Amino acid sequence: MKNRIRIISISALFLVMISLAMIGITYGWFAHGITFTTNDINVGDLRYTKSGSFIADDSVIVPGENLINEAFVINNLSPITSQLRVKITYTRITTVPVEDYVFKNDTDDHLAVTFTSTFTFTDGDATPDEFDDDYWYYIDSDEIIAAASGDINLFSEIYYDGEKTSIDYNGQSVTVTVTVEVKQSDNVTWEELTTYDFETGYPAT
Repeated sequence: MKNRIRIISISALFLVMISLAMIGITYGWFAHGITFTTNDINVGDLRYTKSGSFIADDSVIVPGENLINEAFVINNLSPITSQLRVKITYTRITTVPVEDYVFKNDTDDHLAVTFTSTFTFTDGDATPDEFDDDYWYYIDSDEIIAAASGDINLFSEIYYDGEKTSIDYNGQSVTVTVTVEVKQSDNVTWEELTTYDFETGYPAT
């Protein structure tokens, strides 16, 4: 009788361990960890290191001045294929400030961005159909990024265009935010990888 109970207990424990392992395999991608000290980032099986920075927040900026101190680069160390997209928002001022204005590279955008890889913007009209509005999708040769592809250059310049800005910016604070999102190349949810923020209390004069 004791042997039977022992065998049943061992079998039950084994089944529980197998179940937990299967849950880990199924949902492991959703684990999101960031180690800020080393700039190592992981989102489940997706692994990256990041570099790049804006100029100091206490800088006095002028139109045409590059707000990037170090070019933004994501190093893809992932063992699986993935996809990457970015969203750029900024303060746009005409008669009143508009925060979180989405950069689309339209003729009325006050911000200018120099991409160093091929990115395609979608406002709902682009393909593939799963592309969401207001994002720039990384598409160098394909929308799928190969495993362990190495450095992915994002952009080298972000600046306020002197031909588009006006006296309305005088005395106003401005912000620029770049959000990088990634996902596995199969049909799963996009997850935030990292965010670069620039905010100055000084005006863009």
